[in-house]
Amino acid sequence: MTTPFDDPQAELAWMFLQCLCQSGDLDECFTLLSDDFTYWSIVTRTSIDKATLRREIQRRQRLAETTLDFIRCIHDGDCVVVEAHGRITVGGARYDNPYVFLFDTCDGLIVSIREYSDTRLAEELFG
Repeated sequence: MTTPFDDPQAELAWMFLQCLCQSGDLDECFTLLSDDFTYWSIVTRTSIDKATLRREIQRRQRLAETTLDFIRCIHDGDCVVVEAHGRITVGGARYDNPYVFLFDTCDGLIVSIREYSDTRLAEELFG
């Protein structure tokens, strides 16, 4: 098992995920993404570009506070898989959610992310 600091690509992936949390710096976060970046989520089952992802993150941050705890990381070359436990707080209510993120990287940037989580919970929280 890898920790986020055992490999440059794993560190890049974990840095991005930490930026998504409530105290994260979105400007810093988005410098880690390539110009042709794509993001896919099991919730929507569609790919979006980085400008659309930024708007979605800003919308979610207004509605909920999210914390991600690292569980494990597996990497193979330019591919990184991060398993995390998310705690989402909405209006004082707390929800726990499992996450798996698949990152593809190239030349020190994130090219794509695929997010897998509890779709039922996402629908309940974000509609």
